[in-house]
Amino acid sequence: MGDGKCGKHEYSNINQQKVDLMIKELNEHGISVSGNNPWMIDPKQYGIKLQATWDQGSFKLYVIVTDKSFLVPCSKIWEKIDPLMKHIEGLSENEMK
Repeated sequence: MGDGKCGKHEYSNINQQKVDLMIKELNEHGISVSGNNPWMIDPKQYGIKLQATWDQGSFKLYVIVTDKSFLVPCSKIWEKIDPLMKHIEGLSENEMK
């Protein structure tokens, strides 16, 4: 995995249960997820396409922007993703039930 168009962001404390929850939530919000580690994520907005790769051994998830409109600054993309991922990082097992 390279750095994509906007650098690579790393999120810790991501186990299988959190990966499953993320994919379920993305699908429920109409966001297309294809593949199986890496996953291609298409929010269907402004030409943005993401790739997520999970390192099961280190419990880390890496996300890059693989495509986007030149009109959308990288900072705006990460402003949406980072807070959501920080929330997921901090979820306990009980909070995911």
